[in-house]
Amino acid sequence: MPTSFTAVLVFMVFVVPGLAFELSLRRRTPSRVESPFVETARVVLVGALSTAAAAALLIAIRELRPGSLPSPTGLTTDSAHYVAAHPELTAIGLAAELLAATALALLAVGLIRPPTSGGIQGFDDIWYELLYNEIPAGKRAKVVVALKSGGYRVSGFFHTMNTHPEVDRRELVLKAVELFREDQASGDGTWPATYVRLAIPAREIAWMAVAHAAQSANAAPTGGAPAPRPSAFPSDRLRRFQWQLAAAVLAVESVVLLLAG
Repeated sequence: MPTSFTAVLVFMVFVVPGLAFELSLRRRTPSRVESPFVETARVVLVGALSTAAAAALLIAIRELRPGSLPSPTGLTTDSAHYVAAHPELTAIGLAAELLAATALALLAVGLIRPPTSGGIQGFDDIWYELLYNEIPAGKRAKVVVALKSGGYRVSGFFHTMNTHPEVDRRELVLKAVELFREDQASGDGTWPATYVRLAIPAREIAWMAVAHAAQSANAAPTGGAPAPRPSAFPSDRLRRFQWQLAAAVLAVESVVLLLAG
């Protein structure tokens, strides 16, 4: 662990971007089991790469505008004296480095993992096409779902789904459900297990198949596709445009530093 103020600052510059990357990645991807070593290695690696990239960007900006950032040579050869002689410039450089490295880490998450990817691979509104728009008159959707965890397969009639704009955060509700174990024979008297309703998070779905079954005479008519629900939390909207916001932060920071000094 760091034992001095300078070491704490260096520790923050390296760890904060990697930690921001990891937390953002967890909120955008299906749950998975990983060892602490793998998670720690990813945090350190992303932190080091984004810090190095941010340092290269700031060095390039300093070449264009020397007075806007501290001297890399001064910080590396005689850091104590340089910091004492230029405290404000050093603080600006540290803040710029931390901001740029964190923005680069979040930019990487937005580029490698779009918000709509995860349990269902496809376009943003593929569920609406399969479960609402493509259902013929007098028919209802009979759905078969394979789950990622546990080796289960689910069969049932489509009942409803929530309308979150991010596919990974949707949930599918089936009725008249039969649950199969893929390693069990379906006719052994135990399987399939039957349920009245079953809710399935989208992030747990490996694949989904839809068939069209006859609509029973006393069944309520199926409505049209629900309108996507606006996000209740500003953070949800921010995550959908995360890479654009991160790129904007980098652009604004670069402009400010170029105009400073």
